[in-house]
Amino acid sequence: MPDLPPPVLRAMQGLAEGSGRTVAVVGPPLSGKSGLLEEMRGRLVARKARVIELRGTYRGRSVPYGGLEGLRSAGGPGASSVTGDPLDSSDDGPLAVGPVASIPYLTDRMPRSRRSRAERGRGTYLGQPVRARAANEGDPDRFWQEILPEFRGPEAHPVAILIDDAALFDTESREFVVALSKRARLRPFLIVVALDSTVPGYTGWEEAFLGRGDVDFVRFNDTVPDPRETHRLKAVYDDLPAVSQRVVGFVALLGGSVGEVVLSRVSRLTFPQLAEAILPATGVGLLKLQDGKVLIPHLPWVDLSADLLPDRQRREMHLEIANALAALSPEPSLTRRVEVARHYLAWFPGPMALRHLLEAAEISLQLLDFDAAAELLADSIKCLASVPPSERDPLEPELRLLHARALFFGGRLTEAEGEVREGVEGAIRTRTPSETLTEWIEPLLLAMRAVGPRPSLTTTLLELVERCHDGGQVEAEVLFEALVAEFHFERNRHEEARAESHRAALLSRRLPEGPLQALALLAIGLSRTEGSREEQIVAERFLRAARYLLGRARRWQLDALAEDLEARLYEARREPQRARELRERAIPSLQRSKLPSIELNHQLGLAQILLDRGPSKQIEPALARAHQITDLLHLLPPAPGLLRLWLLEGRQMAMNELTDGAQDRWSAILDVPSAMTIPRLRVEAIVRLALLEASSRQPERAAELLALLESPEMQRAVPPGWSEWLGNLAALAASSEHGGGPLPPVGGPGRR
Repeated sequence: MPDLPPPVLRAMQGLAEGSGRTVAVVGPPLSGKSGLLEEMRGRLVARKARVIELRGTYRGRSVPYGGLEGLRSAGGPGASSVTGDPLDSSDDGPLAVGPVASIPYLTDRMPRSRRSRAERGRGTYLGQPVRARAANEGDPDRFWQEILPEFRGPEAHPVAILIDDAALFDTESREFVVALSKRARLRPFLIVVALDSTVPGYTGWEEAFLGRGDVDFVRFNDTVPDPRETHRLKAVYDDLPAVSQRVVGFVALLGGSVGEVVLSRVSRLTFPQLAEAILPATGVGLLKLQDGKVLIPHLPWVDLSADLLPDRQRREMHLEIANALAALSPEPSLTRRVEVARHYLAWFPGPMALRHLLEAAEISLQLLDFDAAAELLADSIKCLASVPPSERDPLEPELRLLHARALFFGGRLTEAEGEVREGVEGAIRTRTPSETLTEWIEPLLLAMRAVGPRPSLTTTLLELVERCHDGGQVEAEVLFEALVAEFHFERNRHEEARAESHRAALLSRRLPEGPLQALALLAIGLSRTEGSREEQIVAERFLRAARYLLGRARRWQLDALAEDLEARLYEARREPQRARELRERAIPSLQRSKLPSIELNHQLGLAQILLDRGPSKQIEPALARAHQITDLLHLLPPAPGLLRLWLLEGRQMAMNELTDGAQDRWSAILDVPSAMTIPRLRVEAIVRLALLEASSRQPERAAELLALLESPEMQRAVPPGWSEWLGNLAALAASSEHGGGPLPPVGGPGRR
């Protein structure tokens, strides 16, 4: 199977985790868009997903909602419905409505053959009387409500809509799909849109997706060459002088367009010599001069011209290009660094390429471009095969752990877990010093913490704890133990969390006073954050002691983590003003330090405090920034930050009487498998949904929801004191703002 682009791999991972995405595949004709859709279709069917295929047409784009015909005729899980141009069908009967929801506005009887085209004089293509656009407008919200059962119950499965030639969609169909795509993150619902970038209709999609962090773009720049064109181009190329062939090769390897100064430096020709070499190629139309640039006039010719070079000559030319570009840019931009690294890699995947790839990858990580960093680091790892073992053995674990960080934040969690395991085991095998391994793992902790307590990640960490213990890596063992303790705490396993935090503390006593002891103190403090008043006082002492140690060690990332846990303690102690001041003070420094995973918790905490106080203009910016960060980090369920964002967004919508949106978000939290979810967030989502149903005069549905709290696992997660008012939910529902208002604090409704 061919390698899939990072956005597609992320989308596939999201479906496995219960979250969807929207992917736009953009390129000229014959660039491989349809091939990618076919590859995705095969993998989706193998995963028992329901696949619906739509296709835009020149004739269908003049019909309102003409592009959505196939949504009415899908089969069961693993099946696919394919639609071409409906006007070419010879079937006169109505379409059979499958398990996927029917589109509410389509009629049962539609003209399906050339014989029935006479009907179109009296009505629209949809078989309805001609009327205003508003009266014939589709309802994506209603379609969404009808398709929700696909994601629930024992027969739940992902749903994917694959759209080919979407640039030929009519405006109404495009608006329908765009509206539907805004809810894809809430369920395992994938929308893939293939767009022909040469068709004017493409710009409408680009504008609709502009600024959407939940939409990924896969761009193809090259078209598949025609064999006849290859033969003709080779004949023209072979007739050129050798120096002209070399210049054409340089232009092709530089992307098909290059300035005369750069080309002169790369080819080592003076300007008169370069002009003389270019002249034969321009005479036959192989090159073109325009605005001081030398370019290949047709995009398909770029790769064809490069392929005409012998392999050895092409590799040597890549080296010449890389050396020339490096000399021309003593302070290169990231784009130039990547370009130089790619040319060195094409020359030889060795130490020179490795150095430049690593430089570009580190800058990409600093700029939070995780997809680019992951790709560069993957190429760096491939270069290790040519590095001597004495240099490769200490370098490979570091690269794998760095790659894991980019993959975690790139939403490719399964691959990231594998790299963490390979990196740590490689470091133990090569006897990497403990201090060095700790330095590599510390930044990775923030990534794994943001990803959340996924069962597979927790299992991986427990395995690594044992490997580090057996390998004598005490510092790394403390780091992993502290993270496992936090994961247990998030899953409401307080006894396990305390046991793991105590183990981390005992291990840290064997180490010099410093940041690792502080991390163990943080784990102990966190495990007591939601305990009794006396335990919370002890937790505050542990957190302050940890911050003191971290400040002396100048470990700013871990100190920022301690600050977040301190604010969380104040919230648990119902001291919102102290928590708000701490969070507002921390946000600017976190933005300057580019620590979005910690900033997310501060933004969410700030939004929760403001929501508890009532409507405020500051709520929207905090939630908007939190939404932006979850998209930037590509978080998937059960990431605590993502689930908490859904909970708070639902509260804001409920307070603004947008009850459908609130119900969507709270229900999405409930649909996360119980083995993966965050119990405290699940309990609150159940209660708020019950309040919403009770305020909407649906007491039966509210009672069904409250029944979910009767399981032992949920009972352990219900905060103390809630049972005093849960039995009288109807009384609270009247003033709950559809479930969006603050819930009574511990001790019952009378305490505020």
